[in-house]
Amino acid sequence: MADDRFSYKPVVDTDLELFNKHKKSIESEVRKKHSSIPANFELKPVTARHIEACGTIHDYKIAVPDNKFAKISFITGAMEVHPPGQDRPQHPSEPTISVGDELTSTADE
Repeated sequence: MADDRFSYKPVVDTDLELFNKHKKSIESEVRKKHSSIPANFELKPVTARHIEACGTIHDYKIAVPDNKFAKISFITGAMEVHPPGQDRPQHPSEPTISVGDELTSTADE
């Protein structure tokens, strides 16, 4: 039996809020990786999972053209390490968005 903590679930309001908070970065990275996605196509998440680790790993499956899905991931809440003597930023930096290399035919893959 699979551990439910690692299962993708349909997107709820809190998932959308977090996605929209980082939407500009997400769209930029998805379009860099998958340049065939038209600029006027709105990227929308359909499933999400949030895994507690050193911070929280956020994974989303996003609908793209031709009934395909892209996977994106980013981490929030992790401690940032800075060199000695360097001031910590006043605000947390924008998370690094990772985009999967492959587009899948279902949001479950």
